[in-house]
Amino acid sequence: MATVVNIATFMLWLKLGWHYQTGNVIAWLLAVFVTYFSNKFLVFSTPYHGVLHLLRELGSFLIVRLFALLLDLLIIWLGIKILHYNSFLVKVFDNTVVGIANYVISRWFIFTDKNI
Repeated sequence: MATVVNIATFMLWLKLGWHYQTGNVIAWLLAVFVTYFSNKFLVFSTPYHGVLHLLRELGSFLIVRLFALLLDLLIIWLGIKILHYNSFLVKVFDNTVVGIANYVISRWFIFTDKNI
């Protein structure tokens, strides 16, 4: 679901003729919120331990996602600006690489039954 939001937002941004990196950041931001709630409640089904725990978990999630954004920006820049590949294909590749990294990190470090 978040991948569709990310790619669709990015492609719409490009279709409007706006800068690809700005569109990439906006697409990332929307996808992050979709991802957090879908991971929390649907993918990993972690229990609710109160507001404080939820905020710490969300904070950890956002920090990891900021590092993922740097990887995202690098892949998009390299693929579109340097290599001149098709924007859609670069974005799909980017989402695959970043998505796998995010899943592994989320599974083992963020959405655990351990208290943070």
